[in-house]
Amino acid sequence: MIKEIGYLKEANINILAEDTIGFDTPFIGRFGLSILLELKTETSEKHILYDTNSASAPILHNLKIMGKSLDKVTTIFLSHCHYDHTDGLFGILEEINQPLPVIAHPEIFRPCFEINPDGVRHIGMAQNQSQLEQKGAIFTLTSDPLNLMTGAVTSGEIERATSFEILEDLYTIMDGNVVQDHESDDAAVILNLKEGLVIVTGCAHAGIVNTMKHAKKITGVDKIHAVIGGLHFMDASEEKITKSIEALSEVDWIFAGHCTGFDGLRRIANKHGDKFARIHTGSMIQFPIEDPSNPISTIPTVDRDVHRSYRE
Repeated sequence: MIKEIGYLKEANINILAEDTIGFDTPFIGRFGLSILLELKTETSEKHILYDTNSASAPILHNLKIMGKSLDKVTTIFLSHCHYDHTDGLFGILEEINQPLPVIAHPEIFRPCFEINPDGVRHIGMAQNQSQLEQKGAIFTLTSDPLNLMTGAVTSGEIERATSFEILEDLYTIMDGNVVQDHESDDAAVILNLKEGLVIVTGCAHAGIVNTMKHAKKITGVDKIHAVIGGLHFMDASEEKITKSIEALSEVDWIFAGHCTGFDGLRRIANKHGDKFARIHTGSMIQFPIEDPSNPISTIPTVDRDVHRSYRE
């Protein structure tokens, strides 16, 4: 049970690291996702690091170019265990160099792997809980929603309600047996503004439709203003992609990237037109959106030239 969610006055969403970079920008892209959430109410401000990509180096490089820092980060949130969202955690904790709360699901440290023709591939956490705690992590491991501040809450474990958002071909170990991984740790951060909910998702392994339904249920807010992050349409069934894209019709803005995949992004753009924009490393989205014709920004050209490297 969460407290009444309340409202944010402003939310700045900064894509610190993603698979791609935008045209003519000096950022470093890396498979995965990391987002800096700068959240404000009328009386308070909180900075949350959402996921840590597959490495810390691109995050630290891109922070400097974006004029951002980790100095005000008070919480790290991990959307799920997969390495492209968590491998950077060790390096980030080293950089911060002080105790810091990390919020995740109780199953975040379970074994998680693929079984491929050329062998087993581990895709879960690179370090165990003790190793990360030695670097300063203070874990809050819960499957329940958790209030982060007024106007912001974690989803907790997302209820699987649809028939078409099915489990992926991933595995874990339970009681010594290899079993299908239910990816119960998949979670989102939900922001509430006067315009409606903004859902920030890492990969939406639980399904974006399930995530939207769950966000409405736990907040009591029916309006979804925006969805941001990966939607995992890569290797998804035709039914899942078609029904998910149709369900996004109720959303004002769709800012997708990472595991959504090229074809998924193309189909969202074809269906939803100007209310869709692709996120890249270095993308910045400010809510409330002041200019609907240009909802995503990045660093100005003059800053890009400052960070050009002639000797690398």
